[in-house]
Parts: sequence; structure tokens; C-alpha cells
Amino acid sequence: MAASKVVEDLFYKECLNAKANGLTTSDFTILHPECDATELAMSLNVLLVKGLIEVFQVRGELIYKAVSMEEAGKAGSLQGEEQVVYSTIRASGNEGIWTKHLKSKTNLHEAVIKRCLRALEQKALVKAIKSVKHPTRKLYMLMELTPSVEVTGGPWFTDQELDVEFVEHLTNTCYKYITLKSFPRDASSVFTVAHKAYPSATSVHKYIMDKRISQVDLTVDDITMLLDVLVYDGKVERFIAQVDEDWGDEGDLDNDSDWVYKAVTRDKKAESAWQDCPCGYCPVADFCTESGPVNPSGCTYYAKWLEF
Repeated sequence: MAASKVVEDLFYKECLNAKANGLTTSDFTILHPECDATELAMSLNVLLVKGLIEVFQVRGELIYKAVSMEEAGKAGSLQGEEQVVYSTIRASGNEGIWTKHLKSKTNLHEAVIKRCLRALEQKALVKAIKSVKHPTRKLYMLMELTPSVEVTGGPWFTDQELDVEFVEHLTNTCYKYITLKSFPRDASSVFTVAHKAYPSATSVHKYIMDKRISQVDLTVDDITMLLDVLVYDGKVERFIAQVDEDWGDEGDLDNDSDWVYKAVTRDKKAESAWQDCPCGYCPVADFCTESGPVNPSGCTYYAKWLEF
């Protein structure tokens, strides 16, 4: 018995270390070849009864995942159908589970499921939420979990409704900031092709949060979604950042970002003739010569520009 308790503790510890990847009996045997197979089987049964591990079948192989002591204690205090329903809801994570899917997974009658859900809600163990993808469906998840972005729609949704005004305000703010960084203040001049101080998604995010333009806590990924909209609308272009050693602190690009953004054009009133000329934004203007492989006479940009 004592030996089985040692194996039981070892297996649970290794499951905790494996986290979301889970642990197979083969993995455990490699880590602890001294453990007896019979004792391991007994330990697995004990852990399953205690609710300290969950078992899943992936490609015909059994995978064991650890359950926290707190969660196991909650499940252990439940009886019969309530425990089955609670465990199924817990397995759905922060995605939640629809009552129809809950019924198919537990094979319980609809009336029994409703009774169990009502009891679990009264005990503050689970909560009902709504999904932006399926507004008519009621999903259930553990009380302490925060719904995933796929369920809530992220910061762009309020009460399952897209906040159009909020999205447009932030998108316009991003565009104005990128435009400010894309052109000199002097409307009669332009940056050279060697200019590298174009903003990244990280720097735009920092600007939005530092200025407290948004009361909602946004991530860099959220800002990237807005910048993608500007790219698709043709207002902003995105390109790979080029960082060199003599750049120093002049740029506005973060080292951990690959993409930077540049406004395609500033306000028409502020445009100069040079900005409208292909040479003003040509990416290869630095090595364009009359006798070179890139030359004015064979310039495709000029050919398109003259088609008016």
C-alpha cells in the first residue's frame, strides 16, 4: 500500500509537470523505470476516483492530465449526476459548453441536466454566458474562468454587440498616428527611402495606452487587427522592418516587431508635387541611374503615373 502511495504521488507530480500536454503511462515508465506496472495501475485507479487526474484518448493512446487539488475537492463534494455534469463543463475550459452538447456528452436526460445546472449555479460552481457567435445559445463554464475571445468577441463587443463607434474611433486614431510618423511636418518635403522610423504595432499600442485613448485594456494583437483593417482599406502599407546598427534611438520601432506601417498618403491638402512623383516613394530610388539595371527610362512606376 505504501509503495502504491509513492507511485500515486509520483504520477500526479509528473502530470502536473506535463501541464496541458498530458502524460502517458509510457512517458511515466521512461521517467521512473523502477515503478511496478501493477502498482502503477492501482495508483491510476486511485487518482481517477479522487478526481485528481482526467483521462483522454488521443489517436488510440490514453493521455492523463492533472486536476488541481481545489478543483478535485469541488468535484469530490458533488454526487452522481451533478459530478458528471460538473466534470464535463470543466473539460470545456474557457470555451464553455452548450446544453445540447452537454446532453450528448453525458447521456443524461434534459430534465436531469437542467436540475444539475440549477444546483451547480446555486453553489456558485458554474455560470451561464452568451457567445457572440451563437447569441441564442446558453453556454456554461466554471465560475472562476474568464470566457475566451472567441466567446466574448474581444474588446470590440459590448453585450454581444459590435461597438462600431469604438472600433472606428480607435482605427482613425491609429491612422492619424501612423500618418504623423510617415511624413515630415513640412508639407513641402518627404522622407527619403532610407527613413526607418515608421511605427510598429507595438509602438502604436504603446501610444494608445499611454494617451489613455481606450478605457479598455487592449493587447498588441488587438491593435494589429485594426492595422490590418487600414491595410485592407488601402490607407496604410505594411513592410518588413530593416534595422541596422547605426540607427540608434532615432527610430520608433521595437526590436521585437517584424512589421512596420506607413501611411500611403497624407491629406491631399498637404501633398506636394514631389510626393505625387514616383521618385518620392520609389523603394529603389537610391540606386536608380541612367546606365544601371534600374533606370528612369525603363521605370514602370513612371509608366503607370503617366497613364492619366
